[in-house]
Amino acid sequence: MSTGIVITNDTELHQRIMKLNYLKEEQELVIKRNVREVVYSMHPSMIFKNIVSKFSADKESTNDLKSIGLNLGKDFLIAKLFGKGGSIKGFISSLLIRKATDYVLNNHSDLIATGIHKVESFFKEKISNKENEAESAE
Repeated sequence: MSTGIVITNDTELHQRIMKLNYLKEEQELVIKRNVREVVYSMHPSMIFKNIVSKFSADKESTNDLKSIGLNLGKDFLIAKLFGKGGSIKGFISSLLIRKATDYVLNNHSDLIATGIHKVESFFKEKISNKENEAESAE
């Protein structure tokens, strides 16, 4: 440590130790804050939110994201409800359901989006009503 500080007595040594401990605590707080910020930014919901905000500026990208999300949800539900086609019956039923859902998604995706927004607003309204009731009860 060649910091240029010369300690000549016990008092100066204790002052230097206290100063270094203070600096150490400040640096630890900065590191903890930086780690929290990194962890927060790496949370899946924040990653998804950042990605969506980047794509939401472009209307075509927004529509592509909606269709990708609907297709992923459709495939997930088909796989859960009808299996992965392990039998002939499962394969045929999943194929028919996939064709039917493709038709509905391609021809009526606006109705599906409207329905999703209505359900979302219904739940938001319920939550806000509960919050208002809780505030008025206090």
